[in-house]
Amino acid sequence: MSETPQQEVIERRARSEAQVWENSVYYETAEKWTPIFWSPQGRFLPLFEQLELTSTLELACGHGRHSEYLLAHYGPKIKRLLMTDILKTNIDYCMARIGPNPKISLFVNNGVDFRPVESASLSAIFCYDAMVHFHRDVVRSYLGDIARALIPGGKALLHHSNYAQGSDTSYGSNPHARAYMTTSLFAEYARAANLVVSDQSIFDWSRVQDLDALTLVQKPL
Repeated sequence: MSETPQQEVIERRARSEAQVWENSVYYETAEKWTPIFWSPQGRFLPLFEQLELTSTLELACGHGRHSEYLLAHYGPKIKRLLMTDILKTNIDYCMARIGPNPKISLFVNNGVDFRPVESASLSAIFCYDAMVHFHRDVVRSYLGDIARALIPGGKALLHHSNYAQGSDTSYGSNPHARAYMTTSLFAEYARAANLVVSDQSIFDWSRVQDLDALTLVQKPL
């Protein structure tokens, strides 16, 4: 698939914004936040358990803390787990962390879509604690490719920003490096990609009111 000039611009933006995370101390710090996402009392797990995990992809897997948990607690439900990240150093770290596993495929992607993942091949996609930093053009690109990559009826659970100020400022200038995004804009992008918004909620993050959001989308049957 050839790239349009606009796609090339979005890819360059994604690569540029990802560089700040290269070998960052963030990954070590983030390990302590993992229970937030998997607690039975939290808002993430009830929605995650609506995913059909047979063929699952984790977007922006970082150092693999979520996929490691997924394999440990949901392994029998998973036939294939794909882990992707724009940074090769992260993929290398995940390979060392998780080790050889016939269920797992790891690959570096271009930061805007899931190529070379086949169309209509994934039952579930999830992204935790990463898309909150993505520029809105990158978010829109991923939503378009989610619609391509999911099987009919497949779902994606996406943790994203709800920071509605400074649409033209760098995400690094915003609270907790949240990119400009709103739930309404996210839903607009999802529907433009022919995805159904099944669930959407707004919540505080680290004492900043209404900073984050969680959206569950589905590819129509």
